[in-house]
Amino acid sequence: MKNKLFSGLFLITSLLIGLGAFGHASQWWKHVYPVIGSGITDQHMLHLLLMVWLFVSACMLSFGIILVWIWWRIRKGDRNLMFVPVIIGVLYLITGVCSWFYVAPFFALFVVLGALLLISTWALHPGRTE
Repeated sequence: MKNKLFSGLFLITSLLIGLGAFGHASQWWKHVYPVIGSGITDQHMLHLLLMVWLFVSACMLSFGIILVWIWWRIRKGDRNLMFVPVIIGVLYLITGVCSWFYVAPFFALFVVLGALLLISTWALHPGRTE
């Protein structure tokens, strides 16, 4: 039972991380471009910022896809890739804490996602499951 609970938590967290890419990408046109687009006269710089913004969105989507693949591997009994969700979880946790304090409370979501990923990964580690 515990294994199914944490497996489901891992999968839901992975999907939320991946789907977050679409929310992130949409923020460029909705919030970022209207603010900085009119103030930047160098179009090359504006395009560079857009590419970085979309790259971050692609990274979030890639993280989600990788995590779902790892979830599938864990269900098959492979526990050799457990370090990957730990790295992603720590990245989300640290980025979330820093952004929460320096940017906006919205970034507490990153703290929650990172913590859930780390907790579910720890619970699914060999020797901790049923």
